[in-house]
Amino acid sequence: MKIRLLISLMIVLSLGAVNSNLVSSQAQDPTPVHLKVNDHYVLYTYPASPFVDKKGRLLIPLQAAEDILGGKVTYNAASKTASVDLLGRNVTAIIGSPEISVNGEPVTMDTVPIMKSNAMFLPVSILLKDTDAKMEWDPKRGLLKLRHDSFTESPVLMKFKGQDLAQVIDANAFDLTSFDWDRKKGILDIYAMCEGGLSPASRQIDFNPMIVYSKGTYSVNPYSKFNMNYKVKITSHGNLIYTQNIDTTDADKDYIKYITSVGRLIQ
Repeated sequence: MKIRLLISLMIVLSLGAVNSNLVSSQAQDPTPVHLKVNDHYVLYTYPASPFVDKKGRLLIPLQAAEDILGGKVTYNAASKTASVDLLGRNVTAIIGSPEISVNGEPVTMDTVPIMKSNAMFLPVSILLKDTDAKMEWDPKRGLLKLRHDSFTESPVLMKFKGQDLAQVIDANAFDLTSFDWDRKKGILDIYAMCEGGLSPASRQIDFNPMIVYSKGTYSVNPYSKFNMNYKVKITSHGNLIYTQNIDTTDADKDYIKYITSVGRLIQ
């Protein structure tokens, strides 16, 4: 009887360990990259990353419409209403409602803005529909590519201007798929794919993440200088991981608000 009880206990403990490992593994799954603006992948947007909802629509934080796309944003907490002026259009939306206003005209969406991490998230497509911005949706990957000259002048991306000190061989050599951001350790892992026939040297791989902090300061490594704070590991044919150590900041005083990254091949 004691032997049976001991065996049963061992099985329970074993199953518990397996479940614990599964939970741990799931918790460490990389965050998918869902948004690319001009040549910049958006890896982290405070207070949470862009995500694809149940309707297959990509939602971004309201503030990102201003910081990354260059629009003008206002939010009324009492009415839970946001107004976004972008590329000659005004869009007004309410949390939880599919009814929006575009330049004063009522429009019904097939999804709704939501609150997440104490911030409003809304479909990015409603902000750019019927504008001259280019939108390319990859349903297999859940990646939305946006392109417009004005995006380069947005508060975040304009900080990248003047940092291009190396010769670019291929601006789209690497497709960034996901990332891990360990806030406590200050370690950023970026996972990417490239064409199978491409065999670049590590020094030619240019991800060079740009880190933008809440107080407006930022850091990006000039391409002309050798950087000891990152390493590149090719995990399999056409797949690699870029790892960079990032100085952590006092969360009570300053914190990382955005991380963007390119995926280029340079000389």
